Amino acid sequence: MVNLELYKIFVIVAKEKNITKASEKLNLTQPAVTKHMKNLESSLETKLFIRSNHGIKLTKQGMELYEDIKDAVDVLINEENKHLKIRDINLGIHSTILNKIFSDCMSEYYIKNTNSKINVLNEENEQMLLALRNGELDIIFSKKIYSKSHDKNIKFIKLGEWNEVLIANQNYKLKNKLITLEELKNTTIYMPKKTSETSHNFFQSLNCKYEDFKDIKHATYKIITEIIKNNDGVGLVTKEFVEEEIKKHNLCILNTEFYINPIEFGIYIHKERKFKELNKFIKIIENYFTSKK
Repeated sequence: MVNLELYKIFVIVAKEKNITKASEKLNLTQPAVTKHMKNLESSLETKLFIRSNHGIKLTKQGMELYEDIKDAVDVLINEENKHLKIRDINLGIHSTILNKIFSDCMSEYYIKNTNSKINVLNEENEQMLLALRNGELDIIFSKKIYSKSHDKNIKFIKLGEWNEVLIANQNYKLKNKLITLEELKNTTIYMPKKTSETSHNFFQSLNCKYEDFKDIKHATYKIITEIIKNNDGVGLVTKEFVEEEIKKHNLCILNTEFYINPIEFGIYIHKERKFKELNKFIKIIENYFTSKK
């Protein structure tokens, strides 16, 4: 007896006439959908599809099967959708990004999906990646994570870039000067902890090591802006995170002879684990940041 799930997949593939679109609708990978269709053809001992570079089309036998079962399968799909449990989404995100950048996306999701909940985890990036691999998280929103470990099932979707800048107060001695790298090395610099993506991007951009700098102190973005407004030093921050604080404290962005690369941001997902609530959330996120470009 053929598994009813194969008939459901067959009907959706036949309607979409495209494995990619069908896989998105089914929340399955493309290879999985292809494998299921081969299994169905093998079970029925008949060829159902003709595949080409332009998509797929039904054979004569495939069309006959589709016409025979499509109404019954549609009834099953509709009943299934009625009784499917609404899933919550487990999101990994840093509190600064959540409060400054991401709250609109969550608000839009809640408005459109009143019965679903988003659980937030705020941990180190490596811990969040591990949680995503293990199924404890469904999605991570962050800067692109510098990681020595690699998992082919973890996918990064770029949404844009943020700018890493050096800030100081209006009385800073080098405020109106084009600052050289040597001058910066002999300055007190406040930056996020050494393992952060901001710090890693900074040293990589300048082709320098942590030990090349005379005086580095670590703090959160909020504390950095508070310190810099009353002290003679430089703060390394992500501009988009602290624009309000820069205006509030009348801080300036310094000009430099060297260039700090922008840093990519986006979402991490597991290729093998998707569900309809997560797909809706991803769509909201992508649309939101596309509209900001």
